[in-house]
Amino acid sequence: MTKKLRIAVVGCGRVSRTAHYDALKNNPNYEFVAVCDVDRSRADEWAGKNDVKAYYDMETLLAGERLDVVSVNTPNGFHAKLGRLVAARKINVIVEKPLAMNLEDADSLIDACDGAGNKLFVVLQNRYNATNKILKRCVDKGRFGRITSCNVTVSWHRTLPYYMEDNKWRARRDLGGGVFTNQCVHYIDMMQWLVGAAPETAYAKMGTAAFPVDVEDHGAGIVRFKNGVIGSLVLTNLAYPTDIEGSITLIGERGYVKIGGKSMNKVEAWNFATPSEEDELIKAAETNPPTVYGYGHIEFYQRVADYLLHGKGGEDIIDGREGRKSVALLEGLYLSDKLGAEVRFPIGRR
Repeated sequence: MTKKLRIAVVGCGRVSRTAHYDALKNNPNYEFVAVCDVDRSRADEWAGKNDVKAYYDMETLLAGERLDVVSVNTPNGFHAKLGRLVAARKINVIVEKPLAMNLEDADSLIDACDGAGNKLFVVLQNRYNATNKILKRCVDKGRFGRITSCNVTVSWHRTLPYYMEDNKWRARRDLGGGVFTNQCVHYIDMMQWLVGAAPETAYAKMGTAAFPVDVEDHGAGIVRFKNGVIGSLVLTNLAYPTDIEGSITLIGERGYVKIGGKSMNKVEAWNFATPSEEDELIKAAETNPPTVYGYGHIEFYQRVADYLLHGKGGEDIIDGREGRKSVALLEGLYLSDKLGAEVRFPIGRR
């Protein structure tokens, strides 16, 4: 009998309901056994809908189930703490983005998983957009020549009820973070992944304009990478009247590409000096997902299963150290805004 990975999902909020449950139920490599949420009625509701068991606290879940993997989809500020509890039981950990709210917590979770001998994975599923995989292939093949610029624009729309639901965690800096962390960490991750170099300096300005919340709702940043690429970020949750754009643009000596749409799923520009097979592949890669989450969770869970069950794909897995890179960039950007000055990397004890 083929082994299946016994998995529980902690947190029955928006991202679990929208992206995780179906990805697990439709993957034959997993046995989805439980959900856990401190809101008992919500845990009961989604346990019933998924035909799994409901738990109301992490310790009871870990004591009551034999698990291979736990997927932590709680408010961001709890990721590291709950991930460490899972690691202490020598169970593999999946953490929704971001890995943690700061480098200290990120490193503590990485160390906990290393010490326990289990694996840590981070959900940064936009790397698996069909458009983005082809774009990365072009970068790796050198089709751009020397890349000079990487520009990110996110113009989304979030209302006061969005910040106030679920006990207002999205309005709190310690639990949610603002537009840089909670909405745009995917784009910050994509920037460093495509550029392929460590950051050298960062400068940012952020503001809170619309609602009585503790987090930034708009801002801009500039990152210089060690290979000379200059990245720009223009991010807002104040676009009217709805989500307008989530795009990334790469500019090089021999190429110019913009992947846009609402969430890096549509080809806005595709120009290279020399033709190659990716120019045909990209024509079929566009998608129109119903939400900004896209379809990448499906491939994410498949890659985790291939790695844990068969040892395949380790070179491309999004592990804790990969997830740490976007946390480091975020920490630099927030520190720059706080100090009103350019910040130099590396930041943190690593």
